[in-house]
Amino acid sequence: MEVYLGFKDEDGNPTHPLGHQMDYQSHIGYARHVLLAGSLGTGKTEAMCLEAIMQSMHYNNNLGLMGRKVLDAYKKSTLIQLLDIAGNLVVRHSIQDHVIEFANGSKIIYMALDDTRDAIQRIKSMNLGWFAFDQLEEVPQATYQSALGQLRRKNASRVNFHTCNPAGHDWVWKKWKKKKNKDIKGGYYLVESKTWRENVPPPESQNDVRLYSDNPHLPYEYIKTLLDKPQQWVNRYVYCKWDDFAGLVYPMFDEKMHLIPSFNIPDWWNHYIIYDYGYKNPSAILFAATDNEGKIFIYDLIYQTETRIESLAEMVNDRINSNIYYTFLADPSIMRTERDGNTIAGEWEEYGIFWLMAKNDKRAGIDRMSGKLEPDRNDHVDMVFFDRPAMQPLIDEIMEYKWKELRYGIESREKPEEPMKVNDHALDCCRYLVHHVMDAELPESKSDTWGKAFFNARKKNSKNSWMST
Repeated sequence: MEVYLGFKDEDGNPTHPLGHQMDYQSHIGYARHVLLAGSLGTGKTEAMCLEAIMQSMHYNNNLGLMGRKVLDAYKKSTLIQLLDIAGNLVVRHSIQDHVIEFANGSKIIYMALDDTRDAIQRIKSMNLGWFAFDQLEEVPQATYQSALGQLRRKNASRVNFHTCNPAGHDWVWKKWKKKKNKDIKGGYYLVESKTWRENVPPPESQNDVRLYSDNPHLPYEYIKTLLDKPQQWVNRYVYCKWDDFAGLVYPMFDEKMHLIPSFNIPDWWNHYIIYDYGYKNPSAILFAATDNEGKIFIYDLIYQTETRIESLAEMVNDRINSNIYYTFLADPSIMRTERDGNTIAGEWEEYGIFWLMAKNDKRAGIDRMSGKLEPDRNDHVDMVFFDRPAMQPLIDEIMEYKWKELRYGIESREKPEEPMKVNDHALDCCRYLVHHVMDAELPESKSDTWGKAFFNARKKNSKNSWMST
């Protein structure tokens, strides 16, 4: 059976694959992780579906995983194209179980690719030969990583290949676009396609489309309609531009401005250790200091999942300099009494660490942190971060933190903006710190007295100073 990928010409005849489609397919296998990022109408999904069929037919008894974040969206678009291209190569399709089976015993499972525990556990039970996610920018990174860990099937290519629309400097951008094709063999490879070239007038004939579009078969009237959309939409869906900062909570953050080389922080500065509790979600423990002008320097981070307090306390103690007095701030929820009558804070006290309850006003905290990150007319900022590998989870959170999108006609325009509650664990620590630094000095509390006692006890048992290098 012949399988055609290309678009049809004016007479309805199949055409050869487009250049970017061929580039995409030719690198799958040479590179292990391949992404086709493209604008509307450039044949991303068709290229991915054909490769999924080829992976299934080339290896007997292969198993592939496909899907989108929302299953219904996959069924209404990707699945239709997959089945149309595959034709009678498919011998069975279980709509209930979401399984497509081929004559050689290979199967494709499709599912919703959200970050729920059920979805991730289901992925972790699979022995995959390949996986392909449509609209990868919608898929949580944790879900992608779960599938990546299941590429262990013998007699299979063990590759992954995807499609996406650019969505700013998110995790997809970091893996594929930021270091585009610098380490192709065995690594990440990015192919990009554009519906229309930027700074080119809208097409007035089909000949213009052949000159300036990556898909010469698109009707020129269709492209003109797309170009009439709002500019941010056009940048993303027509020009395939990645620099879209719409919706970011901290759009002023700039790695070149806010990341600085490490240096030895003076002992006499004000030092802070800030804690946001988690277990399944990460526990984040931030180390920071302020100079005599109140500028905040965040210099280290502990970021751990499924880690007991005993281990976290050991990590904290290993980083503490016995010559420095620290202020310990934590998420107020650790003071809450659990069903067994204990508190998270009480468990920490067993290891000699006493936490002050931090101020947890999210909206005001975001405003205050924005002010610290916003540069003045001389490009001076009041909050900087050491450029160290340990700090990467916090930098990722800042760059990916977005406001919730309010649905027109469903949610009131008067509803206050709220950030999406995802990957904000180290950011919560930043908010607690900024609140504390900016609030007026409070009277000494019982917890602060404990902290000073803890400091004095440490001085009696001096050890090598830990410095940020």
